[in-house]
Amino acid sequence: MRKYFINIEGVETPVETEFGLNEVVFKNGDKSNFEYKFITDELILLRVDEKNYLIKSEAVPDSEIKNTEFILEYDSKAYSLVCKSELELLTEKFARNRGEIKIKNELVSPMPGAIVKINVKEGDEVKKGDVLIVLEAMKMENELKAAANCKVQKILVEEKTPVDKNQVLIKFEV
Repeated sequence: MRKYFINIEGVETPVETEFGLNEVVFKNGDKSNFEYKFITDELILLRVDEKNYLIKSEAVPDSEIKNTEFILEYDSKAYSLVCKSELELLTEKFARNRGEIKIKNELVSPMPGAIVKINVKEGDEVKKGDVLIVLEAMKMENELKAAANCKVQKILVEEKTPVDKNQVLIKFEV
């Protein structure tokens, strides 16, 4: 059995479920037997506890984790569905926590190395994903990118200078 957390229509607390081969068990102990068959890539015939449902499913293309967010259409009504495994939830939580750390008001060196190129100047407005600095470490060039849209306040390093791990390279305006 594999555990998943299903959230339909943005309910505050997702429903904890465990899926087996043809059985789903809900956290409250309820069980349902199911079978499904894809009629087309988007059309599913679902049989739950001896009842048939014809469901149109469309993956949300810009969801955080691929193939976890869907729009289901049943009986001419659309429902948003988010289905994530425990691993996906932990990964998302870790990424979100890392993101909070990265979106501070400074860029720090992730490793010791040497500054090869600085692509910004003080006062520049940068967008999330813009390459700010190219850092060479162990003969590899690493692009250090902006974690969010921000403005460069102060550049604390120069090209062709060595840096240590966790050394502050750039400060941003908050």
